[in-house]
Amino acid sequence: MKKFSSILLGLIFMLVSISVEGQEETLFDRGSSVGGFMGIITEIGSIDGETRSSIGGGIGLVIDNMFLGAYGIGSADYERWIQGDNSYIDIAHGGLWLGYNYKTYKLYHLYSSVKLGWGAVGIDTDRDIFRNGDVDGIFVVTPEVGVELNIARWFRLAGTLGYRIVDGVESDGFTNSDFSGVNMGITLRFGWFGRKRGDY
Repeated sequence: MKKFSSILLGLIFMLVSISVEGQEETLFDRGSSVGGFMGIITEIGSIDGETRSSIGGGIGLVIDNMFLGAYGIGSADYERWIQGDNSYIDIAHGGLWLGYNYKTYKLYHLYSSVKLGWGAVGIDTDRDIFRNGDVDGIFVVTPEVGVELNIARWFRLAGTLGYRIVDGVESDGFTNSDFSGVNMGITLRFGWFGRKRGDY
């Protein structure tokens, strides 16, 4: 009886060991790296034929080489305000922020993301400050790809090239193409990116 019990316990131990090893080899249960970050986003692109910068931020949850989060970004026509011109052309949007980074433990590595957002374009080409401008609701998709540098364990800097696709502009004299186009981006991310000490 004792011999049978020993054999049974040995078999159970082997099955548990095999089960644990099998779990470690599965796609979702192999010890995923999990972390989180907050970021500062800067984009430079064309709005109505003029080179303009947009500034915003976001947060994200990191799972291995991917992240899922939210962002918000906007561009105000400060140059016209400084010049005393009451007209303006502004854009702001926010929504989902998805990304994939390849071999993030490397000093330099591939960085890619796509922003899917909703927002508004504000347009007032009249110099009369008392005139109400036109506001159009928009949908924006911004895919981008570039290189990210690991400055520190908690700080990463990415330079990207992307394309902003805007839909929903209906104000007289303006089209979606006036707000769509190639843009350059700089993204600073601060946080914990889920990597173990031995990965660096």
